[in-house]
Amino acid sequence: MAVNSTTLYSPASPRGDRPEHHHRDTGALADQAEPPRRGAPNPCSIACMTLVDRRAEFDSHVWNHTDDAFQRSFDHRRQLTAHELFFLEKIVSWLRTGNDDLTIAQQLRRLLKSEPDHIYLLLQICGLTRNKIITDLRAIASYLGGVNPPSQAVKLPDHKVWNEAAGTYLVTRLRATLEPLVRLEYIAPALQAINQATWPGYIRQERAKRQGHEAEGRIAGLLLSLEIPFEPIEKADNPLSKDAKIKGISFDIVVPNTQYPRICIKSTVQTANIGQFGESKSYLEIKEAQRVLSENCIYNRPLLVAFIDGVGFHSNTAGLHGILETADEFAQFRTLWKIAVLAGHYLDMPVDLALPEDHAQRHKDFLSKFGPNNEDIIIMNDWNQAELIATGFVEAGDGLVGRDTRQKLIEPIL
Repeated sequence: MAVNSTTLYSPASPRGDRPEHHHRDTGALADQAEPPRRGAPNPCSIACMTLVDRRAEFDSHVWNHTDDAFQRSFDHRRQLTAHELFFLEKIVSWLRTGNDDLTIAQQLRRLLKSEPDHIYLLLQICGLTRNKIITDLRAIASYLGGVNPPSQAVKLPDHKVWNEAAGTYLVTRLRATLEPLVRLEYIAPALQAINQATWPGYIRQERAKRQGHEAEGRIAGLLLSLEIPFEPIEKADNPLSKDAKIKGISFDIVVPNTQYPRICIKSTVQTANIGQFGESKSYLEIKEAQRVLSENCIYNRPLLVAFIDGVGFHSNTAGLHGILETADEFAQFRTLWKIAVLAGHYLDMPVDLALPEDHAQRHKDFLSKFGPNNEDIIIMNDWNQAELIATGFVEAGDGLVGRDTRQKLIEPIL
């Protein structure tokens, strides 16, 4: 059965060459001599969606991070290898013989010099993180007037700070965790249990850092797959790469480039209570970005899009509402397709869109501004989803997007 499809947009002018990538930062937006562009943000149009509407949309699409493949990659901890078990059993044997902390610290140093990466396993087992041991040792050095530690924990065994503080610091914490095992005849199961129990706390810091950049990576990957120009192009392969900058303000993604920006995206993802310190940070960044864009763009201000998601915002209502009120548009993991629709609209690059029926109805106001009427959207269901993907559509949250895919969906008449 053929799937009836239509392209979302009819360009205002014939499609010419696509905008080129410009890999540079710019501080000269106020001096740009570009003529007025199609689809510049209209405050009256943008403001038609109230805060109540935006909050309702946000709440109905909050990212379920526990069911996300990215999140699961951090939650799953492999079993310790036989070699790692032997390494930890060696430390338990030193504790069993009654060695003091200084002696064990020197024994451990010799082991770690031959296998330096094992220090990360030790940090995990005793409830530390890569950064905490360094910051604690810096505090000790500041108080006692000792030597500052290296920047990486893996370098500690070869550094003189090991004898001054690091060795006994680590052994004291290992003793608290492993000494109860000295009475056990077979300790491997207990070590495996400790490995699983300490992993979430150890990886939390790394997960939080990468989680904040995961949205950038997904946006960049989507735009790249649609051949829609953006900067920094490196984000598609490395979400942790440097941001684009406009007038000193960092943006996670800029479409199509920083010289003539049409869409500027800032992302923030919060899956836990961020505490009082971080409550307004994201909002203030969006507010400052909006101010800079408004003051420095003579002809057409770029669209400021917030990629905002996570249950952590439920405990940060002020920050959430500030972002929703300040940004021109917003998207979430489940509405990632909105980024493609906006980019296609502002660059005159037709985009095909497939959505579940209820999704299309829920976002009809957004689509009426930037896309087609509901009847022009491909209604996606269990029967046609595989066919859509096979013809070039790519996943974008709850929807599918593609370019130049219409003709591929029409079956030839035999």
